[in-house]
Amino acid sequence: MSTIEKYILLMTQYITGEIPAFQFEVAYLEMFIEETRFLSEDVYDALNNLFLDVDAYCGDVSLRDDEDLDEEDLVASVKEALKKLT
Repeated sequence: MSTIEKYILLMTQYITGEIPAFQFEVAYLEMFIEETRFLSEDVYDALNNLFLDVDAYCGDVSLRDDEDLDEEDLVASVKEALKKLT
């Protein structure tokens, strides 16, 4: 599986409801932080922008502040990243 394919698979699993937001959040942050392979600038930009949004995601509404993203925002961000990667 190529570098991009593993990200696309994870994003697709989240968008289709196979995995919940909290599981996507943990898996994506870990995957991106541990990435050691070379990524083209376009791919890196798409993945990094998603990383920033995933990091800003807060699933607990009682803890969410104005700068945090809710699940609707997270889904939109994942869809945008998928669009750029495919």
